[in-house]
Amino acid sequence: MTETDLKYLIAAYQTKSADLFTQSVATDAKIRQLTDTITQLSERINLQQEEIEKLSKTKTTRKTQPKDAGEF
Repeated sequence: MTETDLKYLIAAYQTKSADLFTQSVATDAKIRQLTDTITQLSERINLQQEEIEKLSKTKTTRKTQPKDAGEF
């Protein structure tokens, strides 16, 4: 390889490594965003499950009326 070839090779490496670094940072940011979203949704699910448990425990039973024998 000549000195000119090496200059082009180094320039290509620099460009490619900068591109990959940018992609890596963007991917990391997206992963963090999605992780936060999952955490928030998991908390909502837990709250809703707790609410369901509370509601199922406080379920009131309906009082039945005595049945009419149908006689006067």
